[in-house]
Amino acid sequence: MQQKLKQSKSQSLVISTTGKKLLTKNQQAFNKLTKRIEKLHKEIEKKELQFDTALKIYGNEIYPISNELDLCRRQLVTILWDAYQSYKLSKTDQRHLKAILKDHVFELCRQPEGREDEALHTMFTQLNGETFESMERREKESSKDEMLRAAKLMDLDIDLDDLDMNDQRAMEQKVAELEHKMAEKQEQEQQQYAPFKKSKASQKKTAKQLETERMQKAAEEMKQKNISTIYKQLAKLFHPDLEQDEERKIEKEVLMKELIAAYEAKNLHMLLMLELKWIHNENDHLETLGEEKLTIYLQILREQVRDLEYEADSIVDQPRYAVLFELFGLSVQQYPIESVHQHLAELKQIQLAFKKDLKAFQSPTALRHIKEMIQEWKQDQQQKREANDIEEEFMRMMFS
Repeated sequence: MQQKLKQSKSQSLVISTTGKKLLTKNQQAFNKLTKRIEKLHKEIEKKELQFDTALKIYGNEIYPISNELDLCRRQLVTILWDAYQSYKLSKTDQRHLKAILKDHVFELCRQPEGREDEALHTMFTQLNGETFESMERREKESSKDEMLRAAKLMDLDIDLDDLDMNDQRAMEQKVAELEHKMAEKQEQEQQQYAPFKKSKASQKKTAKQLETERMQKAAEEMKQKNISTIYKQLAKLFHPDLEQDEERKIEKEVLMKELIAAYEAKNLHMLLMLELKWIHNENDHLETLGEEKLTIYLQILREQVRDLEYEADSIVDQPRYAVLFELFGLSVQQYPIESVHQHLAELKQIQLAFKKDLKAFQSPTALRHIKEMIQEWKQDQQQKREANDIEEEFMRMMFS
């Protein structure tokens, strides 16, 4: 009985049989791969939609609240600074308030608005004994020294003399260059000290290896031939300039864009879908495929599955989503919308608490509230120290 390729309701590429004849292994693998490809396309589309939605929530809701909190923090810093300079607190509280101010002022100076705030920079200098700019230069020089030490340990040659430490992009490029050279060095060492093995070229290839190589070569030739042939057929059919009807012309312009994108990406699956729909019109155009040609198709589709799996895993690495990863860390990879909503809810609570506290700090009883804040800060610091001690004790027990 004849096998035939049909479109399901979801426009799937599926080889089916009539009667009781079973599909061959290659035909089953073909169906499995095409279904996997369709599933991956949907996963990528869904994931990008989730990240775009999360990014929209961040831009429309989280970012404005964050800016408002920075303004509230700036007001709080002014109040705390006045209290710090008034010397109305005990020496102990004065010392703790200084530590609190250091954290707040440092964070504000790092913000774009804070870099232009002269009063804020004056506070930073008086609290730290150096300017914010000198502290930044010192930290960047320290990073530069660490890069040089790492390069020296690996016996790598890297030029940092002309590196502008204020150029963030240049710094990132140098770090990437160093990492690349380290990877090359490690690979060279592995090759140098690897056990001597007889060259594969000198070994007599088995019949199976020869057959695999032949199939791979045939697959590449068949891939280029099929993709080019299908593209040329569809390009003639979809060319909008050959269409007189305006509505059909617009439709073909869209189809032509899809066709070009599929051809440039060497997307055999998409080309087969277009061919099936527009040339063969659901006819049995794959029923004549022999096992050898079907095997070649399987190799091409497997390559596409690997590419799509990599694309799905790499969505979070797209530059436009960098802000989400920086704010929410690894959790945003699996649950982008949930992570953003949770952060937004927490941020709204912080906003309400901040406004309430700010109102208390501006009241006639402000000094009492400042003392309460210092006491809470001391308790928080104590809890952090205890947690660190427990962690250090645990590590000591593990490695002693």
